[in-house]
Amino acid sequence: METPILVIFVDAYPYADSEPLAKKLKALTYKKVTPGVGYSINVKAEIFAKLKPDEVGYFCEWIYNKEKVHKWMTPLVVQILTLIGSINNFSNRVIHKLVRMVIKEPIYAIPFDILPYLKNAGATAYEDTFKKPTFLTKLNFTRVLYSKVGVNDEKVFKEAKAVLKRDTPKKLFVSTAELDGIMHYYGKGSEEYNKQIKLIDKHIIELVREFNEIHGAESQYFIFSDHGMANVDEGVLFDIRKVLGKPGKNSYSYFIDATFFRVWLNNKELKAKLVDAFDTVKQGHVLDEKERNQYGLNNIEHGDVIFLLDEGKMFSPSFFGNTICKAMHGYDPVLESQQGTIISSFKINEEVVNAYQIHDLVMASETA
Repeated sequence: METPILVIFVDAYPYADSEPLAKKLKALTYKKVTPGVGYSINVKAEIFAKLKPDEVGYFCEWIYNKEKVHKWMTPLVVQILTLIGSINNFSNRVIHKLVRMVIKEPIYAIPFDILPYLKNAGATAYEDTFKKPTFLTKLNFTRVLYSKVGVNDEKVFKEAKAVLKRDTPKKLFVSTAELDGIMHYYGKGSEEYNKQIKLIDKHIIELVREFNEIHGAESQYFIFSDHGMANVDEGVLFDIRKVLGKPGKNSYSYFIDATFFRVWLNNKELKAKLVDAFDTVKQGHVLDEKERNQYGLNNIEHGDVIFLLDEGKMFSPSFFGNTICKAMHGYDPVLESQQGTIISSFKINEEVVNAYQIHDLVMASETA
């Protein structure tokens, strides 16, 4: 007999602030979720498909490609785009926006001289663009996605309730993302954050109740997130060009994420000089071989050198802009601030749930 299962994914819902919801639902399970390494694009691959970076084939959204990805970006074109972007911040934003329209990729503030060899390889695990099996595809879930409805939790839950009432699916998945953006913009613990938590809790309680009323006592529900978040207190500058000179096909390429600095070395002799320079940055460290193996980052295509900032720090500037967020994630996964949450009617015995385990837990609930 098919088990009705409701899965609600709340991006960035911290464990520490989800206890009231667990109590109101009288959930059998309320546990911490330790995320995988990196940002949501990779943690979601672990949650939904049980795939770490080595297995899914990417770490973070943008990766280095040895062959030119954007062939129209000749040296002359790059020189012209760079020249226009260097006039002032306004011209830089405008020219990046125009190039984004041409290549149909969110290029943010990526420098034009390294963009030709960078590829946007990441895919969100619950979207149709993700081509590997997930528990959603295996169990044939009906999906209500914020990417289709909009980054507005009120609208997402309204649509989910409408779909449930109209189609009565036995497998329903709902994704939300507004809380993540609110924390980035206003900070964790802000008035806006607290208001959004209350709104999310209200709608989840209503949706769980309505799902159970339709499908009965044998129904199961899972509410979980991919990570928590920490407030940011310091921007960190690392100018790799002052250390290694101009990037290029015969030297190196790089990507500055919010909390990661990834470097691909086409000239391996540059590694010692780079590591020495990173050693002077006291707000973080280079991932060692043991850490890379633990996180599933063994493949050198993820970066010859990967530097991770400490909690509360953020690269400024990064390829996402010149300013820092009020709160950020993507730090050491074991930090208390980074713990996501899982709340469920399904009994889970583990004290702390790893993101990598959630796939199997949902699958197990189908046959429980």
